[in-house]
Amino acid sequence: MDYRLMKTLACDARLKILDYLNYPEEHFPDVPDAADTGLTNKMISSKLQITQESVSLHMKWLTQTQLVTRKKVGVRVFYKRNEDAIQKAIGSLISIL
Repeated sequence: MDYRLMKTLACDARLKILDYLNYPEEHFPDVPDAADTGLTNKMISSKLQITQESVSLHMKWLTQTQLVTRKKVGVRVFYKRNEDAIQKAIGSLISIL
């Protein structure tokens, strides 16, 4: 298993981000299409109450380990979970436990 994946999952903020991306309608009820479009740094930083720069660093970890995908639309970047990579990560965790 890649050590970067373990370090990525060892961070509470990144786990919260993955949860927000998994259940956007629950965490962002005022954004009705969030499940389809994804979430932006601004949305996540508001919810986590940290700076957008900090969210960007967390998103870098999540995208580098492929747990999250990014799509740029104009000047905004939307993030979504990469379910295939998450399932693979779960399998890797199970195999070492």
